[in-house]
Amino acid sequence: MNRLTLVHLTFLGVGKPPATVEFSPGLTVIYGASETGKSYIEKSVDYMLGASELKPIPEDKGYSRILLGMRVDDGRLLTLSRGLADSTIDVFNRDLRQFTTAPADATLGFKHSSTSQRNISRYLLKVLGIDGLKILRNSRGEVRLLNFRDLARLSVINDSRMAGERSPVLTTGLPQNETGEKSVLKLLLTGHDEPVGPTAPGTVEKKVGKGQVEILDRLIDDNRGKLTIAANQSELREQLARLQSSLDNATSRSGRLIASRSALVQRRRDLEASDSADQQRASEVRQLLARFALLREQYESDLERLRMVGEAGNLLGYFQTGTCVFCGAEPEHQHPGHHLAETTRLAAAVAAETRKTTELHRDLLSTIEDLEAQEADLNADCARRADQLAAIDSELHALEEQLEPLTTDTSEVIAARSRLEQELAIHAQLEQLEEIKASLPIALPNPPPARPDGIPAADVSDFEQAIHQTLQAWQVPGENRVTYNPTSAEIAVDGRPRGSRGQGMRSIIHAAFAVSLARRNTARGLIHPGFVVLDSPVLTYRQPENREADPELMTSDVVEHFYRDLLDDPPGQVIIIENGTPPATIAERARIYAFDADGSERLGFFPPQDEPPTG
Repeated sequence: MNRLTLVHLTFLGVGKPPATVEFSPGLTVIYGASETGKSYIEKSVDYMLGASELKPIPEDKGYSRILLGMRVDDGRLLTLSRGLADSTIDVFNRDLRQFTTAPADATLGFKHSSTSQRNISRYLLKVLGIDGLKILRNSRGEVRLLNFRDLARLSVINDSRMAGERSPVLTTGLPQNETGEKSVLKLLLTGHDEPVGPTAPGTVEKKVGKGQVEILDRLIDDNRGKLTIAANQSELREQLARLQSSLDNATSRSGRLIASRSALVQRRRDLEASDSADQQRASEVRQLLARFALLREQYESDLERLRMVGEAGNLLGYFQTGTCVFCGAEPEHQHPGHHLAETTRLAAAVAAETRKTTELHRDLLSTIEDLEAQEADLNADCARRADQLAAIDSELHALEEQLEPLTTDTSEVIAARSRLEQELAIHAQLEQLEEIKASLPIALPNPPPARPDGIPAADVSDFEQAIHQTLQAWQVPGENRVTYNPTSAEIAVDGRPRGSRGQGMRSIIHAAFAVSLARRNTARGLIHPGFVVLDSPVLTYRQPENREADPELMTSDVVEHFYRDLLDDPPGQVIIIENGTPPATIAERARIYAFDADGSERLGFFPPQDEPPTG
C-alpha cells in the first residue's frame, strides 16, 4: 500500500503574508511559548484531513484558505486546498503554495460517504490503496466502509486526547462508536477487514422485547418533564455562551483584585515584621537605659564620697594631734612631717580614683545619649509604620467591598450555568432516546451464528511487545510490561491500566501507542497513513522519584531518549508539538521550529499583523 508524507501547511489571505511550516519527511519539532499557534497547526492538519470544523483564533484573521502539501510513496505530489469555513476540499495534483485561478483537479466533500466517491475520505483511502475495506459498525455484526477519519484519529492526536483517561483506541469517546473503533485497530494489526455476515439483535432490542416502543416513550416523557426552561438547544447554547463570557470577565476582574489584595497583605506582613523587630529593639534600649541610670547614680554617688574623703583627709591631716589617724603611731614615735606625707598620699589616691570614676561617668553619659537617640528613632519609625498600616487597612477594606458583589455575582452565574448545562444534558438524552426509538425494527431478527471478531492473540502479543520496546527505548521508568485488553480496549503497563495513571504517564503511553503502531505497520507493510502528529506527548511527564519537582516538566533523560529513538528508528514521518525545548543534540537531524523562544526567529505560526505580504 502507499503511504503519505506531509510536505507543508500554508495559510493564505489577500494582502496577508503567507503563514507556513514545512515538514521534514523524518522528524519535525515545533516548540515554544503558549499561544503561538503550535496546537493550531495540529488542528489545521486534522481539519484538512476531513475534520468538520476549525475553530478560529485571533491570529488567523484575514486568512481565508489553507493548503496542505502531501507526497505519495509513488512520487505524486498533492495539495489539498480548503477555506477556513468550507465544506469542500479542492485537490491539485502538484505542489501549490499560493492562490491560483486554475481549476482544481478534483473538488470533494469533507464528509465520508459509502455511496459516493466524491469526498476526501474515499479519495485519500484510494490513494493509499485501501478504499472499500470494511469494519464492524456495532455489536450486532453490521459492517460499514472504512473512513479515513478512522485512521486520522489514530495518527493526529491533540493534547487533550494525549493526556486523557480514555483509551487511545476509543478516539471519539462515544459509546455507540466503540465497536467500530476496536474494529479499526483490529484491521490495522491484522490487515484483514470484516466479512459481511448475518447480524444479531442489539442490546436494547433484547431488553425491551415487545414493549420496547412504549418503554422508550415513557422515558422520553419523563425526561421532557424534567425540562424547566422554555428554550431549544440552540437558544440554550447561546445563553450558556453569554453566561460563560460573563463568568470569564468576572473571574478576570476578581483575579486582578485578589492579586492586589495579596500584594497588600504581603506588604502589611512585612511592615508588621519590621515593626515587631523595632518594638523589640526599643524595649531592649529602654531596659539598658534603666540599668545605665542606676549605674549613673552609682558613679555620681562615688564621686561625691571621694570629694568628701578628700576634704576630710585634709582636715584630719593638718589639725589633729596625738595618735596618727593614718597609721596609729603615738606622737613620740612619729617622724617629723609624718602627717603631711600621709595627707599627700591620701590626696593622690583620692584624685586618681576621682579621675577614673569621672571618665567612666562621662563614657556612660555618652552611651546614654546614643541610646536615647536610638529610642527616639525607633519610636518615630513605629509611628510612621502605624500610619502606613492604617492606610493599607483602608485599601484592603476598599478591595473587600469591590470583591463582595463580584463573588455574589459569580456564584449566581455559576448556578445559572449549571442549570443550563443540566437542560442541555436532558435534551441530549432525549435525542439519544429518539434515535434509539427510530432505529428499532418492528420485529427482532433471528440471532445469527456466533462469529469470531476479536484480534488474534498473536497480533495482540506482537503489538504489546512493540509498545514495550518503545517505552524501553525511551527509558520510561519501570519494567514496561504492556498488555492490551481487546474487550475494554484498555492498555496496561506493569499491571496498571493507563486510565488510572497520572497525566504524564498517560501522555507518554499514548505517544508510545501511536509511534509503535506506525513503526510496526510500516515495517510489516500493513495499513497506516504514514505520518504521526503528536501534541504534547512528553510535556507533563516526570520521573516518579522527583516528587518535589515541577509536575509540568518532563525529565531531560526521557526527553533525550524519546527524540533519539524517533531519529534512530523512525516510524515514518513524525511531527512533535511541545512547549519544552528539545535536546540540542537533535538539531542537525530534525527540522525544528522555535516559536517565541530564546534565539527563535519566529514569534509564532502566523507572521506579525504589521508584517507586509511577500511576493
